[in-house]
Amino acid sequence: MCNVIAFQHSSVDSKVLTPSHCAPPKWTSPNTLKHYILLHDVVGDDESRYVRLAVFNEMCSTYGVESCQMLRVGEAATSEELPDLWDDMEEEDAVLNAGLRRALQHAAASAMAQQTLERKPNAPLHIFFHLLQIPHVERLMRTLFEQLAARRGLIGKSLTSGMKKWFGGSSGSNLASLSAVSFPPESMEMQSRRLADLAFMFGLFSFAYSQYRSVKKDFEHGQAWLHHAAATEMAAMALYFSDSSISPKHFPKHYFEAALENHKYTSVMRCALNAATVLGKLSMVKEAASLLSTVSSLDNDMCVAVTQSLASRYFEEAKMARKAAFYRVLAGNRFMKAGLKQNALECYRLALQKYISTGWDSVEDHLSSILSTDIADKKLAVDCACRLLRESDLQTTANHAAFVDNFVETLTRFKTGDEGDPVILPVPLINMQSIRVICGERPQSDDVPVNNAIAWVDMERAAFYKLAGSSSAFRPIHLVSDNDTDNQRVRSTPPDERFRVELVLRNPLKTSLTVQNIRLGITDMHMREGCENEASFTGQQVIPSLTFSPEESKKLALWVRPSCHLSSFRVESLMLQVCSSSGICVSGFLPIHITGKRLNKNPKQMKSVVHAMDERLHAVVAQKRWPLLDFRIQRKHQMQLYCGQAVTLNVDIENIGQELVTGLCVSTDGVDCVSVGAIDSTGNRISIPSLYSPTCSAVRTFDVGSVSISIGGKMRVYITIRAPATSKSEKNVGLLFFYRGENHANREWRTVLTLDPVPLFEASATALDESNGLATVNMRNVMFASDAALARCEVLRIRLVGQRVDSKGHWSEIDTSAFSLQPMRAGTVQLECEQSCNVCLSILAPRSDSLKPDGTKEPCWWLGGIPSDVPCWPPSLPIDASESVEPVVSDDYYQLAVLWKASIVDNKGHGGKQNGVAYGDIHSTMILKIIICFEVSTIVGETFIADPLSSSRSSLLLENNLKKAGPDDMLYSDPVREKALEWSPLNIICRPVKPIIHDFNKNRLAKIPLEVSVTNADELKRSVSVTLRYTPKVQEAVTSLTQLPPENRQQWWIDKEVMKATINHGESHVFRLIIRRASGLCSHIKTVSQPSVYDVAGSQMVLDAVFDGSEAMNFKVPNTLAVTCSGMASQTQGIQQLLAAEKRAAEKINEARKRKFQRMKQAKQEAQAEVEKYRQEREQKFKQYEQTYLGTKEDIESKIRRDTENEIEAMKKNVAAHKQQVIVRLLQLVCDIKPELHHNLILQKKLHGQFS
Repeated sequence: MCNVIAFQHSSVDSKVLTPSHCAPPKWTSPNTLKHYILLHDVVGDDESRYVRLAVFNEMCSTYGVESCQMLRVGEAATSEELPDLWDDMEEEDAVLNAGLRRALQHAAASAMAQQTLERKPNAPLHIFFHLLQIPHVERLMRTLFEQLAARRGLIGKSLTSGMKKWFGGSSGSNLASLSAVSFPPESMEMQSRRLADLAFMFGLFSFAYSQYRSVKKDFEHGQAWLHHAAATEMAAMALYFSDSSISPKHFPKHYFEAALENHKYTSVMRCALNAATVLGKLSMVKEAASLLSTVSSLDNDMCVAVTQSLASRYFEEAKMARKAAFYRVLAGNRFMKAGLKQNALECYRLALQKYISTGWDSVEDHLSSILSTDIADKKLAVDCACRLLRESDLQTTANHAAFVDNFVETLTRFKTGDEGDPVILPVPLINMQSIRVICGERPQSDDVPVNNAIAWVDMERAAFYKLAGSSSAFRPIHLVSDNDTDNQRVRSTPPDERFRVELVLRNPLKTSLTVQNIRLGITDMHMREGCENEASFTGQQVIPSLTFSPEESKKLALWVRPSCHLSSFRVESLMLQVCSSSGICVSGFLPIHITGKRLNKNPKQMKSVVHAMDERLHAVVAQKRWPLLDFRIQRKHQMQLYCGQAVTLNVDIENIGQELVTGLCVSTDGVDCVSVGAIDSTGNRISIPSLYSPTCSAVRTFDVGSVSISIGGKMRVYITIRAPATSKSEKNVGLLFFYRGENHANREWRTVLTLDPVPLFEASATALDESNGLATVNMRNVMFASDAALARCEVLRIRLVGQRVDSKGHWSEIDTSAFSLQPMRAGTVQLECEQSCNVCLSILAPRSDSLKPDGTKEPCWWLGGIPSDVPCWPPSLPIDASESVEPVVSDDYYQLAVLWKASIVDNKGHGGKQNGVAYGDIHSTMILKIIICFEVSTIVGETFIADPLSSSRSSLLLENNLKKAGPDDMLYSDPVREKALEWSPLNIICRPVKPIIHDFNKNRLAKIPLEVSVTNADELKRSVSVTLRYTPKVQEAVTSLTQLPPENRQQWWIDKEVMKATINHGESHVFRLIIRRASGLCSHIKTVSQPSVYDVAGSQMVLDAVFDGSEAMNFKVPNTLAVTCSGMASQTQGIQQLLAAEKRAAEKINEARKRKFQRMKQAKQEAQAEVEKYRQEREQKFKQYEQTYLGTKEDIESKIRRDTENEIEAMKKNVAAHKQQVIVRLLQLVCDIKPELHHNLILQKKLHGQFS
C-alpha cells in the first residue's frame, strides 16, 4: 500500500509495470488536488480497531488530515468515530423503493420520492467540495492571476501584437508567412487558458469571457488555430452564461462560425451542438439550423445524421416545415448508411407527416415504401402501405404493381387481413354518389326511370287513394333510392325478395387489379321476437373474381335476400379480397358512408354545413309478402314520331309473385294526352274512364276495376298517347302502375315515355262570320317532297269539343251536342307532301236541316271511313292552363279536333317498315336489275286547334238551352235555369281600332274613332234601354298633376258623353263616337300628346241597361287598344318606294362587287401562275450556271475538306520542327532563376531604415 502511494506521488518516470488503476493519469500535475479515502469493509464485530486506526493515521501523516477520510462498509454496529456510510444509503434505498411502490398507485408519488431523496445530501462529498476543492481552486486561480499579471507587465501582449501588425507591414498576408508557434503547458497563453477554464467551471462567466477573449487573440496571432477555435467557442459560451438575457442582435454568432471552421474531428460535433443549444435558447432557431447544416461535410455519417436531425427540429420551430422535412430525410439517409436503421426509420416517420397531401407525391411514396417494408409498428406500416395505393400521375405501371404486392406482403407480415381480421382496403374506390338501392325483384335495373322532373309522389298518392280510399293513411313506397331521392326515412323491403345495391367501383391505379369474393357487408341485424335462432338471410350474391383494367370503372349489382324472420338490417361495407401478382390474397372491406343532402331550411343550416341523414342502405323487412307483377311494354321506343300522332302501347302484365292481385290503377301526368283501355271478358276492347286526382289537378287516374290476377295469371292493358302538337322540345310522360294484393300490401311500377316528334300535319282556323257561325280550317301537309320520307295525309273527322273549369278547378269536357257542325262543301281531303287545303265550316245551334235521317245530331263531320281504333282521349288543355300550376277560371273553352290518317313511305327506315327483295340476272352485258319493294306504314293522329267562334259560342249555347226550357220552367231552379242566369243578357263588343296616322306638329289632339256593338241576348226576350255614359277619372280641378296617381293623369275628350238606344231582342246596335286624347285635367286640359298605344275603353265607359219590367243593370265595356302614329307615317308609301329603290341599288352594287372580286381573284391567279412560271425558268437557269461555273455542293464540300487536311498537316510539321526549341526554352525559364529580393521586403527595409 505504501509503495503504491509513493509510486503515485513520485515525480520520476518509471518503466515498472503497474496496474492501470495505480498508474497516475497523464493530465496530473504537482498542483492537482488529491484527496484520499480509506474504505474499510467490516466483516464482523471482532475486527481490529488498532490496525484500522494505524493505517488511517499513516495516511493522515503522509497526505494531511484535511486530505483523508475513512468510509466504513459492513453490517456490524457502527461506532461513533467511524460511522457506516452504507447505513444512509440503505435507508435511502428503502425510502426509494417505498416511494416507487406508492408511485404505482398514485401519480404524484414520484415527486414525493424525489423530495425524500433530496432531504439528505452526501456528507463526505459536501466536506470535500466546501473544505478542500473550493479553497484549492481559489488559491490556484489567485496564483495564476498573479503570475500572468507579473509576466505580462504593464503592456499586454495583445497590445504589442497589435502594434506589430500595424507597423509590421501593409498586407495582411504577413501573418500567414510566419511559422506556427507552439505553446507548452507552462506558457503564458496556456496558463491564461487554464485560468479561464477554472473561472468558467466555477461560475465566474464574466471573468472567463474576458480571459477567453484575450487569449483567443494570442492564439490567432500565433496561428494556433485549434487553440483559437476552442477559445473562441468558450468565449461565446461564457458570454451567454454571463448574461442569458442578451439580445440576439448583440450576440457574437460569428464566434461559433469561426470555431467550426478550425475545429477537427469530434470537436466539431461538440461545438455545433453547443452553438445550436445557445442559439436555440436565444430564439435564433433559423441561425441554429443553418449552423448545424454546415457540419454535413464531415466524413462521419453518424455525426452528420445527428446534426441534420437536430437542424430539422430547429427548422420546424422556425416554421419552415418543408425544409425541416427535407433535412429529416437527409438525416435518415445518413443514419441508414451508418447502420442505425431504427433512427433512420424514426426520421422518415417524422418527415412523412410533413409530406402527406402536400403535392410531393414522389417523396411521399418513397418514404411510405420504406416505412411499410421495414418499420415494426403495425398501424404505421399498414397506413403507409395503404397510402401507396392511390391515384397518381407520377407513378408508372410497374410502381403501382409493386405497391399492390407490397400492400399484400405488409398485411401478411403482420398476420392481418384474414377473414377474422379484415382491414380497410384503399382500392378499389366506391363512387358514393352513384349508389342505387332497389327493394324487391322489380323494377329491373335497366327499367328504372331516370327522369326526375315528374311528380311521382303525387301520382302515387292519387293511385293509392283510388284503390284504398281517401280515409286510408298514405305512405310512399320507395322501391328505388338514389342520389336524387329523399333518403331521410328508412325504406321497407319485401321479405324473401332481393335487396339490390348497385354501385360503381373504380381502379385508380395504372396497373390491373384483381379482387375476389365480393359481397355486401351486413350489420345491425335485428331478428323478430321468437325468431332469434332462425336464418336471417336466405341467399346472398358473391362475385368469385373480378379484374379491373388500369383506371377502369365497373358497375356492380350485389344483393341479399332477407327472410321473413329478420326485422331490419343495414349495409355498411363491401367485403372483398385483394390479390397480389403471386396469388396471395388478403381480406378487407370498403366502408360505405353516404353523405346526405345539405340542409338549407333555417338560418343555422344556411350558415353552417349540415347534411341530412341518408338511410338508403338501412332497410326494414316487411312482415307480409308484397304482390309482384311483371310489366312488359311492346314498341315502347318508336323510331319516329309525328306531332299529334296516336302512339298505342300494349302492356302485358303477369303475376310472378306469390300473392293474388285484386286491384290495379294507372296514374299519369299527361292529363290531356293519355287514354287507357283493357280487354273485357268477351274479348272486346273497352275504354277505361279517367278522373282527376282529388289531391293534384296535374294527375289523372284510370281505375282498371276489380281485377283478379291469380298467381301466374296474365292480362293486357292498352295505352294510347298523343304526341305533342309542336316540335319545340321533347316531352316526358310518366306512367305509374299501382296495384294491391289480397293482403292489402301495395306495390308500384314506373315508366317514362319520351316523345320528341317532328311536324307532319298542321291545321289552323279563321273566323269568317261570327253571327252566322262561319269559319274556315286550313290544313297542310308540312313534309317536304324532297325528304326521304313521303307521306299522304287524309282527314277523317272534324269535331267540336268543349271544356269547362268545374268547382274543383279542373278542366272537364262538356257536352257539345247542342251545336251542329256542317261543311259548306262535302268531299274528302287528301294532302300530298307540301299540299294544303281550306275547308269552310258552319257551326250553329241545331236546326231541322242539321238533323240526321234518324233525327239525331252531332257536332262532328266525318270526311272518310271510320277507323277501328279511334283513340278516345281528353281534349287538349288551354295553353295557359297547361303551363300554369294554378287553375284557370275562365269561360268555356272550345276547340276543333281534326282526326287524320297518314300513309308514310320511308326508304331509310325512319317512319315505317322497309323490306327489300333483289332479283338479278347476269347477261353478257353484266347488267344487274334491282327491284325494291316498300311496305307502307299507316299512323293516326288528331290535331286540336282553338275555335275561332268562341266569342259567340256562349250566346248560342244559352239560346239553345232556353229554347228547350218551357215557360213553366222559369219558376223552378233547375240546372238549365241556373246556367242561364250565369250568362250575360247583353253581348258588348268593342270593334278593333285601325292604326291612326296623325301629324302632331299641326294638331296636338288626335281623333280616335270607336265603335261599341251591343247585342240583346236576353233569355226572356225582353227589350232593353241602353245608355252609354263616359265617366272621367278626375271629377274636380287640381292645381298640379303631381297630386294625382299616374293612372289618373291621362284624360279623354269624347264628342258625346251620353248616348242612348233601345234594342229589341236578338238585335244589335252600334255606338259610334270620337275620342280625343289629352293629358291634364277635365276643366283645364293641357294638350300634350304623342304617338303611342292607348286603352280607349275600359273603366271610363259604363253601360247602363234597363230591361222591361226590371231594375237597372250596369255592364262593363271591354278594353280596346288603339295605336296612334306620327304624321310622317302618311309618307310610308313613298318611303317604301325609296327603300325598295335603295335596296335594288344596293343589290346591284353588291353584284358589281362580287363580279369585281371574282375578276380580281381570276387576275391574281393568272398573275401568280405567270410569276411561278418565270421563277421556275430562272431557277433552272441558275442551276445550270452553278453546275457549269461554280460546281455542285459536293464539289465545294470536298474542296473545304482538302484545305482543312492540308492546314492540319502543315501544323503537324511546324510542331515537329520547333518542338525541341520550345522544351529548352521552358526549362531555362524554370531552372535558371536569378536571386533577388521581393519588392515587399525591399519596402519593409526602407521603412525600418526610416524608423531606426
